[in-house]
Amino acid sequence: MPQKNIKRSIAMSEEMHALLSQIAAKHGRDITESHLIREAIRQFLDEQVDAVGSRRHFQKSLQLRLDRLERSLTFQMNILIYLLAALLADDSAIDEAIIAAKRNGASLVKQIEAVRDMKDEA
Repeated sequence: MPQKNIKRSIAMSEEMHALLSQIAAKHGRDITESHLIREAIRQFLDEQVDAVGSRRHFQKSLQLRLDRLERSLTFQMNILIYLLAALLADDSAIDEAIIAAKRNGASLVKQIEAVRDMKDEA
């Protein structure tokens, strides 16, 4: 067992102490109240580490999903805009809209953002 060199005192209710004493007595001399308290703290800390790690993983995976969704929605919006612009074109309008969205999508997004920024300033 690791060396214990930091001491802390804790306050607990009578009910908690009675339950702790019962559990320690049930296990016999090899399990003390101090041991049970250390074990409870150790378990709590282990759960906190797991919670922090899973929260980080969730945030990272959520951000990746949001980034993919944003790219997909932007691309689809670009297709719709080019389809509207090419509405009177021939049957290859969808193909042309996809190609144009792929080629000019970034500049179109910049134009949309510029207009949105101008509206925010007004």
